[in-house]
Amino acid sequence: MADDTPTKATEYVELKHEFFDRFKDADVTFKFHFKRPSTPQVARVQKSVLKNAGQAFRNLIMETVKPEDKDALKTALDEYSGLASTFGGALMASCGFGDLGN
Repeated sequence: MADDTPTKATEYVELKHEFFDRFKDADVTFKFHFKRPSTPQVARVQKSVLKNAGQAFRNLIMETVKPEDKDALKTALDEYSGLASTFGGALMASCGFGDLGN
């Protein structure tokens, strides 16, 4: 069985988000490929997230998305702005951020 785990920081992994859009009465799926955020990118998110979380995450995902996915991601964000926080949060989790639930 092949190992799909990236071996370099410059490699991309697929992140997928599925949900039900009640206004369209349809299931929606988005798949994009992202590279792991760099330390300076994470620092920028940390610095700006309290001022404008949506913009901080949008900037992060637009910087880390695979170039071939960039236009599709922009279009998706225009319709579903919450995707920025969803994918941005997933990228930050890959850097160790999360909720301990305590």
